[in-house]
Amino acid sequence: MAVIELLHIYGPYYSNITGNAVFVDLLKPPKKCPLDCITCPLGSTRVSESEIAQGANIDRVISELDEAINAFKKNSLNLNTIYIWGSGDPMVLSNIDEALATLGNYIRSHTSNTNTFLHTSMVSVGKLVKHSRNVEEYIDKVFVPYLWYGEDKTALGWSSRHNLNLSLEVLRNANTILKDKIVVEVHVFRIGNTLYPDPQHLAEVVAHLKSTKSEEVVVKNVERPSNRWAVKPAPPSYLEKVKEELLSAGFRVIIEELKAPPKKVLWRNTITSLYNYLLRMPLKYTEILGLYGDLGIEALNNLVSRNLAIKIPWSGSIFYKCVL
Repeated sequence: MAVIELLHIYGPYYSNITGNAVFVDLLKPPKKCPLDCITCPLGSTRVSESEIAQGANIDRVISELDEAINAFKKNSLNLNTIYIWGSGDPMVLSNIDEALATLGNYIRSHTSNTNTFLHTSMVSVGKLVKHSRNVEEYIDKVFVPYLWYGEDKTALGWSSRHNLNLSLEVLRNANTILKDKIVVEVHVFRIGNTLYPDPQHLAEVVAHLKSTKSEEVVVKNVERPSNRWAVKPAPPSYLEKVKEELLSAGFRVIIEELKAPPKKVLWRNTITSLYNYLLRMPLKYTEILGLYGDLGIEALNNLVSRNLAIKIPWSGSIFYKCVL
């Protein structure tokens, strides 16, 4: 049976924050991250080192990205965002500085009005400072999740090897150096009848973020199964409450809203594209149909029959996720 090619580029993705976007996975599966956040759509962390002696094959990444960019042009669609995030925290790469520069120069010379976003964990923020020259030069926004609220932070995915207060101090320093670059993500979810951040700890979140001199916050509902499927979405009304608390504290706040891409965009055959997407992000049946049409459903059935995709009943919907 033919092996499906593992790609660096996956998508497309569309939201009110990214517009039309594709993701650049510099790491490739399995997931590599210093943390194991319970809300992460990538699933459980398999490699938890803060740095890995592995360099991304940048030439290969650029070759694949070129295919995606051309696919958007062919469909007369603007590619609004190239988002560096995939199988974990890209800042753990030993050659991340070279990767940011090479990728940044390519994006600058081959696209117009396209943002470059980077996603990293709160314990890797110090590396943003270490590589601040290339972050300043090539990255428009860096998204850093903050979800360590509650009495037991390790249960939410925080590693006991890392000091939370020190991480907040490093984030404050990064905000001073990388002015207007860092956007904090506040994930909102529930486990059973308990909402996170609950009202008691929402004040703690606000205090922490104020101490870091953060200015811009994205509020994100957990809208797909993560590595712990007991995590469920919060009611929309509670997202609005969290937003209002943050606005009252002086932050610029937006709630992320996911939308269907305006057109189907494909840069590899359907089964390869779908497999690589589902390796990184669970999708609903209806989302797969919207992204790939009937060929996507045929590809999905193929993946399920080969035990490469699993079905996940979650929060009243059926999601699909691929496995290695």
